[in-house]
Amino acid sequence: MNLFLSIFLFCSPLFLLGQSELNYPELLYPPQAIKANWVSHPDIQGGEDRIVLFRNEWMVDDPSEAFIINISADNHYFLYVNGNLVTHGPQLSDIRHWKYETIDLKTYLKTGKNVIAIKVVNYGKRRFYGMQSIFTSLMVNGATKNAKVLNTSGTDDGWKCSIDDSYRALEVNWRGGGPKSIVGGFYANNPTDFVDKNHYPTDWEQADFDDSDWVDTQFFEGASSMGGSMAYLLEPRNLPLLTWEKEGIGHTVRTSDIDISEFPVSGKTVVPEHKKIRFLIDRKYVTNGFPELIFSKGKNAHIKIKYAENLFGPKNTKGDRNIIKGKELLGYYDHVVSNGKERQKFTPNWMRTFRFVEFEIETKGQELVLDSFSNYRSRTHIPSIARFSSNNETYNAIFDICKRTVDICTQDYFLSDAYYETMQYVGDTKIHALLWQAMSGNFAHTKNAIEQFHRSRDADGNILGAYPLRSTFIYPTYSLVWVDMVYDYYQLTNDTDFINTYKDGIIHTLAGFEKNMNELNLVNETQYRYFVDWYTGPNNGGGTATKNNGKNSAVVSLHYVHALQNAARLFKAIGDKHTADTYLDRATAIKSSVYKLCFDPNKNIFAERPDKTVYDQHTNIMAVLTDAIAESEQKALLSNILNDPKLLQATYYYRYYLFEAIKKVGAPELFDLAQRPWQAMIDNHMTTTLERFESDKKPTRSEVHPWSASPAYFYFNYLAGIKSVKNDFQEIEIAPVFGILEDMEGLLPTSKGNILFHLKKIRSKLSAEITVPKEMSGELVWNEKHIPLKHGQHTYILK
Repeated sequence: MNLFLSIFLFCSPLFLLGQSELNYPELLYPPQAIKANWVSHPDIQGGEDRIVLFRNEWMVDDPSEAFIINISADNHYFLYVNGNLVTHGPQLSDIRHWKYETIDLKTYLKTGKNVIAIKVVNYGKRRFYGMQSIFTSLMVNGATKNAKVLNTSGTDDGWKCSIDDSYRALEVNWRGGGPKSIVGGFYANNPTDFVDKNHYPTDWEQADFDDSDWVDTQFFEGASSMGGSMAYLLEPRNLPLLTWEKEGIGHTVRTSDIDISEFPVSGKTVVPEHKKIRFLIDRKYVTNGFPELIFSKGKNAHIKIKYAENLFGPKNTKGDRNIIKGKELLGYYDHVVSNGKERQKFTPNWMRTFRFVEFEIETKGQELVLDSFSNYRSRTHIPSIARFSSNNETYNAIFDICKRTVDICTQDYFLSDAYYETMQYVGDTKIHALLWQAMSGNFAHTKNAIEQFHRSRDADGNILGAYPLRSTFIYPTYSLVWVDMVYDYYQLTNDTDFINTYKDGIIHTLAGFEKNMNELNLVNETQYRYFVDWYTGPNNGGGTATKNNGKNSAVVSLHYVHALQNAARLFKAIGDKHTADTYLDRATAIKSSVYKLCFDPNKNIFAERPDKTVYDQHTNIMAVLTDAIAESEQKALLSNILNDPKLLQATYYYRYYLFEAIKKVGAPELFDLAQRPWQAMIDNHMTTTLERFESDKKPTRSEVHPWSASPAYFYFNYLAGIKSVKNDFQEIEIAPVFGILEDMEGLLPTSKGNILFHLKKIRSKLSAEITVPKEMSGELVWNEKHIPLKHGQHTYILK
């Protein structure tokens, strides 16, 4: 059994919340019906790192009736009913499209008195870069008549609140003076938690808690007004709620002083008074979620809980992830002070990502008892059920780490990575979306991302590089990638209504980019950076291949060609031939200039710019994808660049485009060579995929980066050759090419049902056992033979 299946069986959920989002997949409770107000605590000033606790008690006569509420908060909330955690939210979005959840609480209710308790967290000035905010506030609206008793109004509404003085945000130090919390680079995730339990209102979420000294909530703003909203313009959540699955958290693998080897797997551990200890837990693979520590006694003991994807050796080297000797944990941490009571509980206020967890504990005058430590995994409720295995164990291991990366980073939006930034970047999302669709057969996240990027567009047509966002990141190349994403979606679904939704945005974006072009038909430098890839080599330009701000960059110019060509296909599909022809003519003119100015006949490759001082794989990959070089020469060009180590190399991210180019020219013999960098991940026992190539000058940070997971997509789409030909797998083609593989089997989920396959090559013969759902039709292609596929499970033998 491969690694993924082993871990899946070992980690089957011990506990799963039964809640569901009632507005997904169909809108049932629109925002126009919301009559509640936004409320807050009277002492909140705005923007500070604070937790406000809210409570309301009410009577229920019939708990079997539907009891449906809409709920939202700024920044983030955790909802409890009668002491039970229901969900947390809201779904990430922006001020003009602020999401609310719609939930039926009836399964949590009882006859008589009930209590709803809500924790609202403001993470402060260093909150997550993807999180917009106005004011620490809460909105609860009764969607059914019996639930209107819970409407927040700010005046005699039954709601009481209190500031949780036990909490403050711990900023993650990644720049400036002092010791760094992480290993260099940009940190955009939320701060972590400091909690002093001596000031914590224990059991505040329980029905018998005495809230007599709490204060009434105060009105902040109305939920709507003439022309829109005074604060947040509400929209229903358009994705499922996140999971809350309990799992074990690993074994202790290193400890100081006292024996703690059984914790946290079984039993309690006692740390004597006046003791300092440290111990390390290894989950064996990277996961994410909300770790929960339950502990007792230990009055004023300090507990620091540190989380990391990997351990670091001398000079921040990583090496084999399974080797811990001589390595230390460097990562963000939570800090908890015990109040000495029994069964205190600490759960972070934001998701943590980790393979390793390290405890640093210092007790005072009372022993501390560690009762239990476990994790509640968080990710989308949409099931990820794709499977792939082959006769090559390296390919199987690569599929496992790619799939785990994608699963971890599919939350209520597409995370660029799970630890350092956790933002939804355009370039990352193009790849992530295709992978997630292959793993789940579901398009909801893709449509959400395309729409959010569309909403980020500025007056000049630039799509923000990441969105939602509280800052301004613009990478003009990512604006082009957004156009490619719209085409990807149409190519799979044939949905022309989708094109019509975004056609004006496409025109605006391409018109904006056209302003960057110069008299050579190449790009000019702009105030923004043309991000292409994390190049490694002496000519790397911090994300661009040049150190002249991208002026005359051939690869960026060809990315514009690529977007123009895809846009032409989209406008042709909706019958706008004039616009399609205009885009094709412009693409042809730019291609001609790139060939004339940048192709080097002596080397038989493209230079990255006309002065022919920089050569990279990227320009040549895009030359193939855009037909900037004759089709008859494309396979030789790809072979040439893959065997030339002197070129600036395409790293994990950009090899998605390399795989696309290999597929385009029909060169499966090059696939294994292009995939070689992933071998090092497997050799080093990584369980998720790296952000970029390792470098002595700049050690890599993120180890959970979906833009590096593209091989798994091509295992299905290219090696197994399973493609949608029409209307989202209504009509399919299975045309395997194998590459170096001889045997492949797996499951590809689609909206029409699951495709199961077992493909075996014996010299020139193909044995194919394929299961096709009733809603599909298609053909099997092998050695230019086309065989109609039958519904159900059938075996086909072709020579």
